[in-house]
Amino acid sequence: MSECNTEVILMKDGFILTRCEHCDRICLMYQQFMIRLNSQDFGAFMRYIEHMEFESHYFPFYDGIDRIVLETYHPDIQFTLMEEEFYMLKAYLQEAKMHLQIAELLKQ
Repeated sequence: MSECNTEVILMKDGFILTRCEHCDRICLMYQQFMIRLNSQDFGAFMRYIEHMEFESHYFPFYDGIDRIVLETYHPDIQFTLMEEEFYMLKAYLQEAKMHLQIAELLKQ
């Protein structure tokens, strides 16, 4: 971890995405959750979110609020988001994807 060279890719309204060039880890923080993935797994996570729609994946929870459940790479850990939070996450990930693509082009 001491050799990490962390770069902020996007920081906006409770969403922070960072990347370490040394260890190839991407850290996503949104609202109250944080996940760290290698770039390949992060790409898979982004594709997973891109193909989800709240309307076809939400569940009514005990408190009467509809939420979508996001699976992680750990079977015991899931995140739940209300509709607005989910669509904001999708928008932030789309923007972050653009930033990551630009960063890759600049490295070449």
